[in-house]
Amino acid sequence: MKALATQTAGQLAPMFKALSDPIRLRLLSLIASTTEVCVCDLTDAFEVTGATISHHLRVLRETGLVDVERRGTWAYYRVKREALDLLGGLLTGQAQPQDQSRSAVAGQQAQAGPAPVAKIHQDDLISANPDVVRLLGDPLRAQIVRILAAGPATTSQLVADTGAKQPNVSGHLKQLREAGVAVPEPRGRFTYYRLVPESLQGAALHLADLAADARTHSDTFRDC
Repeated sequence: MKALATQTAGQLAPMFKALSDPIRLRLLSLIASTTEVCVCDLTDAFEVTGATISHHLRVLRETGLVDVERRGTWAYYRVKREALDLLGGLLTGQAQPQDQSRSAVAGQQAQAGPAPVAKIHQDDLISANPDVVRLLGDPLRAQIVRILAAGPATTSQLVADTGAKQPNVSGHLKQLREAGVAVPEPRGRFTYYRLVPESLQGAALHLADLAADARTHSDTFRDC
């Protein structure tokens, strides 16, 4: 398992940062629950102003998580499945640059046939905890997590693998430790850091469910 490449970290970090906001996370779940959704329906689902919803939708669009199509006076949003696959790939140890992941996923689907559809409940999507996603919004912290996914490592090993300064690596390890994503494990004169798989499982399943739901409803258009 290889450490996260700089290019991939640069693609993933803005997406995780965008999803660190609860409103944007819920917006993405609502958009992913159907083929496309009118902005009018999204606005009605929140107790905030239309301008606030427009701002959050713009962030999701600019980070490559959703697409928008204007028809008449309304804008319709749909999720970008390849972006969700890329996010889920980081948490499952299969993250690749976006242009590579698309062809790889297409080849796998052609060989394996249609993927099984996961049944999810909308309340589960809306109530998902964004804390782990927020942590991975920093490129260096995401790279550290990716390295630790390949096995426990010391601070000095992480410094060597990332090329970052020791205080920066230690600061990120502190945040990962406080969030329960990583735990220290003394071994002789050294302290190793180990990932807690369960802490990533919820975020990984959430992203996988969003991608599965988007596939399920890829041809389901709602009347407006």
